Amino acid sequence: MTADTTAARRTTEATARIMLASLVGLLAAVLMPLGVPTLLPAASAHDTLISSSPAAGESFEQAPEMLELTYSDEVLNLTPVVRLTTSAGEEIFTATPTVSGNTASIDLPPLPADDYQVLWRVVSSDGHPIEGTVDFTVTVGAETTATADSKSDEEAPAPSTEESSAEATAAEQADAPQSESGLPLGIIFGGLALLLVLAVIGAITVRLRRNSGRGTD
Repeated sequence: MTADTTAARRTTEATARIMLASLVGLLAAVLMPLGVPTLLPAASAHDTLISSSPAAGESFEQAPEMLELTYSDEVLNLTPVVRLTTSAGEEIFTATPTVSGNTASIDLPPLPADDYQVLWRVVSSDGHPIEGTVDFTVTVGAETTATADSKSDEEAPAPSTEESSAEATAAEQADAPQSESGLPLGIIFGGLALLLVLAVIGAITVRLRRNSGRGTD
């Protein structure tokens, strides 16, 4: 083996090592930003409302006696607020609910027939405020006077309107918590990058073996 052949072999091996180190660094730079968010999805996610009583779009002959909101994690008891309004936007009350674990509850007064909206606001377990609405309908309601009962019967919305409103609200609630299924794009791109790097490493390894065999000969 001549000195020139030995020097060329060493140069080739040094170049290959540099290329391998560069490819490993590139692979780490590509996979780290893609992989970390998929491994820690809950770290940046706020709590969400998972159920309520009354449920969104639910209809009652008489108003429920209590409103209960259930969240995906324990919410903080920091200035929670519940506001109840009528279909005309008139405020029934704005009050502070009782927070216990992952639920917030408050008593409801007797209500006449109408469509109602609950506007709620609590502080998520991660310290960020979250808010939302829950709509429900009272079809008969509390009796006040004969005149009030007669007036409420005349102004009660048609069943078709109530049903369409309830279906639309229920559809919105059902669509909100759903998430797309399938593999995250980060995993797909990371896998393709890994395959590319492995192919380059394999090609370099084959070349080194061939050069080594020639030098021996």
